[in-house]
Amino acid sequence: MIVVALFVLPALSASVSAQGSPLPAVELDCGADPVMNVHPNFYEDAILQCTVTNPTSASEVVEVTKIEWDGVNVEMTLSEDEFTLAAGDEETFNIIFAGQTRLPASLTHEFEIEAKVTSWNNLPYGQLPEGPWVVNQSYLGDFSIESYGMVELLMSDKTTRELSTSEEVEFTFQFTNKGNDADNIRVSIANEADLVAAGFSFPGGTFISEDVPYQGTSSLRTLTVRSPSELTDDIRLPVLFKAESSVDTSAPSSEITVQLAVAAPGQSNSLGGNLEEVDKDQLLQYGAIGGGVILVLLLLVVLAKATKRSSKPAIGSNAVHIPTPLDVPEEEMSPAASLNNDLDDFFSDLDEPVQADEFDDLFDDL
Repeated sequence: MIVVALFVLPALSASVSAQGSPLPAVELDCGADPVMNVHPNFYEDAILQCTVTNPTSASEVVEVTKIEWDGVNVEMTLSEDEFTLAAGDEETFNIIFAGQTRLPASLTHEFEIEAKVTSWNNLPYGQLPEGPWVVNQSYLGDFSIESYGMVELLMSDKTTRELSTSEEVEFTFQFTNKGNDADNIRVSIANEADLVAAGFSFPGGTFISEDVPYQGTSSLRTLTVRSPSELTDDIRLPVLFKAESSVDTSAPSSEITVQLAVAAPGQSNSLGGNLEEVDKDQLLQYGAIGGGVILVLLLLVVLAKATKRSSKPAIGSNAVHIPTPLDVPEEEMSPAASLNNDLDDFFSDLDEPVQADEFDDLFDDL
């Protein structure tokens, strides 16, 4: 009877002073079901905001607990789990879902939380009467992963294609789905208009598409480009391949550019193409090699001269020297004239013609 009186007295006073339930109760309201963004560049924890309200005419303590959650790769926590509310008051709290990047979009979890009155009008939970008059409330929701797209275009041969008029070239490629959901990936020739204006055509069309599973790679695919049938001058244009996600239109595309070089009839662009492939380092290397060859040839000439000079026969020790009478000039020669005569004698052997067999003898020794 005392417990019943404790419930009845607040009800009587509430009829005079305020509107509200005369029995313990709590209301729980949450927003839309949480969806987590797990993109490696834009990851964010998923946050669900909830509100607990005391609809009664007396103060109460409310406790919020997790009833169901079986997430393994994602953790669910409550920012607060206990609230003291005056009659008619409310408070908000967050349910935080934290996980990892690149989680598959197929990952979903059901969760449930409960708001329970643990004290009402200063009566603890154990002293509250049991029965339907104590109104607790729960919330059941679904957690999910947001889909994102990420594609990578792969082409093994990205070298310049050299063509003649009316010639077809086939480009082979694959593409990988690096998003977190199955995706229909589309590969197209992005600069189709520029190529058509230059006279190119596309026998098999300008795009292909394929359904690629999560973390999967497509089969080998091809697109064909045909060069113009008539040309007056050589042309050189790029062909731009672009791979795009269909599940996420905001995802960055993956692109590959390959050069097309078409020679007009009667002309060849192979020389120009080859020259473009020679970089500055290669030109310096070729110049150094040429300079080295010239230097070696000069050294061989000098060595040949030195060998000839050193190979002249020496005068025999048994030879009879006949003194040559000296003509004594009436006037002595000037110092300058004497120096000129000495230089003439020193370089006199350089004026002699070089015989061809001298070089042959030199290289025979080598």
